[in-house]
Amino acid sequence: MSTQLSTAETGSFSTAETGSFTTATPPRPYREPGRRTVWASRVVIALAAAAIAWFQPGPLLALATLLLGVGFAWVGGWHGRELRLIALALGVYVSAVDYLSWRLSVLSWAGWWIGVPLFLAELHAAVHTVGLHATVWPHRPRRARQDLDPSRLPVFVFVPTVDEGTAVVEATLHGVLAARRRYLAEFPHAAITVLVCNDGGVAGADCSDAVEQLCARLDVRCVTRTVGGGAKAGNIEHARQLVGGSGDALLVVFDADQVPREDFFLHSLAPMADATVGWVQSGQFYGNRHNPVARWADDQQSLFYRLLCPGKALHDSAFICGTNVVLRAAALDEIGGLPTDSVTEDFAASIRLAPRWHSVYLPEVLAVGLGPVDLPSYLKQQERWARGTLSVLRSHWRDLLLPRRGGLRAQQRFQYGLAVTHYLAGVRDLVFLVAPVLYLATGATGVRGATLGSFLAHFVPYYLLATLAFAHAAWRTTSWRSVVVGFGSFPALIRAAWMTLVGTRGLFTITPKQRTAASPWRTARWHLAALAACLGSLGLAVALRHSPAYYLAAFWLVYLCVMIGSHLWLVLQDARAARTAARSPAAAEEPPLVVRGEGPSAPRRPRPSGRRRLPRRRAAWIGLGVTALVGAAVLGTLSTAGAASTGGGPAPLARPAHPRAGLGSATLGQSGTLSAALGVSFGVQGRTQELGASLDTDWAEAVRTGGGVPWITLVISRNGRGGLDSSLTAVANGVDDAALLRWGRSLAGYAHPVYLTVLPEDDRDYAISSAVARGGIPQDSARAWQHIRKLLRQAGASNAALVWNPADPAHDRPYAPAPGSVDAVGVTLFEYPGTRWTDPAAALAEAAAAHPGKPLLVTTSVAGAPEQRAAWLDRLGAAVADRRDVAAVVYQLTGPETDTASAAARRWSPLTDPLTGAAAARLLRGLPEGSGR
Repeated sequence: MSTQLSTAETGSFSTAETGSFTTATPPRPYREPGRRTVWASRVVIALAAAAIAWFQPGPLLALATLLLGVGFAWVGGWHGRELRLIALALGVYVSAVDYLSWRLSVLSWAGWWIGVPLFLAELHAAVHTVGLHATVWPHRPRRARQDLDPSRLPVFVFVPTVDEGTAVVEATLHGVLAARRRYLAEFPHAAITVLVCNDGGVAGADCSDAVEQLCARLDVRCVTRTVGGGAKAGNIEHARQLVGGSGDALLVVFDADQVPREDFFLHSLAPMADATVGWVQSGQFYGNRHNPVARWADDQQSLFYRLLCPGKALHDSAFICGTNVVLRAAALDEIGGLPTDSVTEDFAASIRLAPRWHSVYLPEVLAVGLGPVDLPSYLKQQERWARGTLSVLRSHWRDLLLPRRGGLRAQQRFQYGLAVTHYLAGVRDLVFLVAPVLYLATGATGVRGATLGSFLAHFVPYYLLATLAFAHAAWRTTSWRSVVVGFGSFPALIRAAWMTLVGTRGLFTITPKQRTAASPWRTARWHLAALAACLGSLGLAVALRHSPAYYLAAFWLVYLCVMIGSHLWLVLQDARAARTAARSPAAAEEPPLVVRGEGPSAPRRPRPSGRRRLPRRRAAWIGLGVTALVGAAVLGTLSTAGAASTGGGPAPLARPAHPRAGLGSATLGQSGTLSAALGVSFGVQGRTQELGASLDTDWAEAVRTGGGVPWITLVISRNGRGGLDSSLTAVANGVDDAALLRWGRSLAGYAHPVYLTVLPEDDRDYAISSAVARGGIPQDSARAWQHIRKLLRQAGASNAALVWNPADPAHDRPYAPAPGSVDAVGVTLFEYPGTRWTDPAAALAEAAAAHPGKPLLVTTSVAGAPEQRAAWLDRLGAAVADRRDVAAVVYQLTGPETDTASAAARRWSPLTDPLTGAAAARLLRGLPEGSGR
């Protein structure tokens, strides 16, 4: 289950590489506010709302609140994004109260049948808008306790399955077993039992026997039910009672398609050191984003798992999301196990557990699953989640609405209340569709006494602040697709709301892992009807209705047409995918999510969502908001957005008439000194930067204005050290997408030619992103390279030439990406004292033979006896002079040393002795026939 609202306690726990379990101290000490402080703040909020509702001050108060919010947040010690979140949240709250109070004052009771539903729909939207910002309001995390060692507790891993098929289940089991091995390597005394909860027999699935055979082959216990009941919760509870998963045990649940990463247990079991933590939840991310429906659904999931879940957990209101979760058996024992009377047993359990047990949410990508592969599957999934969540509202409304001793705290009731009412959005969107159509078609209205000026004075501040605040909160978290696909699911949500209202339980159905036979266009019947009604009403407004009120309604209909049209674009994409699948079923089959290394033929895991990719056009967010006010201007906004993403000038691909002289790892001051000493103007200057840093545009501009081309080597490290996100698989799977896109946009914004090396020397085990160490394999290089290239092109960085720079370019065939994806090849010639020095002519010839037609960028540096250094540099100059494919020769000022200020680094400088200096001058001055000027 995955509802669309929740949050988490980020970064509160970590597991040391040495194997000892630790809990990290929160970045700021947490102090629980006293009851008087809490109640005083609530009274202030209520009084402020009452005063605003009474006076209805309009836009000036919203502006004043923004400024006051900035001041209060600054005084409170918040800065940057946190400060902006606070200020915008206060502005949204004040403007929402102002607008809703004005709307209530102009409500026409004569037209209550349209006025009341419309007001309630706006109230629902406003409450959830304010609720979102209350959720992401900066909050200091609870200090974790360390009461016990979770590695000493028995762990039971449950993988429930019905009819997903052995390929899907096998992928998950491989991932679980790999994660167990990794955990046992750190904690050999730990005990982790893996069980498959097989409901295929009671469901009549053909694959039930095959699942049992799979478990026997993998030495995993299989528990097959013979009597059904309770759906997924009943399946898990049956297995739990059978194996004794109670008391001090820890229970881990994975859906059949959720493949954990190797470090899953290391991250998720550590928070259980706090004996008051009842469950640890991690996110659900889709690995099949090549599928259009899964990609859009994953963006919607990202809003939930990357934005809301971390916030709700800080309010101690996280959800159990049904998979990728660790549960304390003692907590479940208290409530009689997982509830079997709901299709969202996880959410129902959360409400029952929350009064006594704390929760933790881990924002890292710890497991990757399969998203819905077509629109019928996606809408069935949304309907099931909506039915389950709304049924919890029906069965637990007393827990949510009525305070009681030992029950949910006020902030928990608010957060869970937002969750259970979220899926009423389908009914709300239907009202937003019907109301303007009825008004334009019949003139029926639920408003009286309102003027255009008063409407704009109250609505515009609220709408603009809400749009800005949401875009700010969701920036780099999700994309406009999440808004569109959520709106497009309104038919399924309406059906779920109706079934809940009339008490129809419905069947529990899993999300299909293969494309269904249903046509995507069948799901679009209501959308096409809504689009026709909107367009017809617009035509009527243009032909017959001429007044500001009608124009406003028409502008709103334009916005709705854009939303519906965007959803129909997804329908069209899905229909194309369906036709492709019909022509070639094997090509369209979803790849199994298998953790690489679980067998000789195990495929690699596809790219998880990781951080969400940014929308191709930055104007997408603006387009979604402004259309509600300016209607026809949307088309102009979207049409001009593309120009901003096209990037800068062309990349430096053409070989110059003569090789450029270059200098690497030098500051601008050092380059000036060397330029004067050697009599060279450098045509290329290189430096290394880490992924977390920003493009040094001042340095790049200084290089350009001096007649040179910047050459940046981008290393995926943090403070000189690699991490889990430095591996090639992490790069290919999208973990670093946000940072790579940021670099791409920075390069595009620089708008001048630049050389860019990524994945340097990954054919060696000392590289940060290595294809031969830390689990990497040669094939990972090409995948990661292609992914980086795609992101850079997506960001518009067409001015960057990608330089493939392995340690041994003459023998890199197992690692090299496709030749068409490489713009230039780097050849590194570092010669050390006491070693046999390379023949430069042979090295260049071999590299050129391995990469025919590619420009060569030679990086060199020598250390040793002055006579040997000078002679070798002269040989390099002669070798370069005999070739026509060398684009630049760059002298690395500090050689291979990472500490550029050390004595070891200084011995590589060409100015350490007169002989080397003279040879370096001959080499570099001779390249461009006189100088680099």
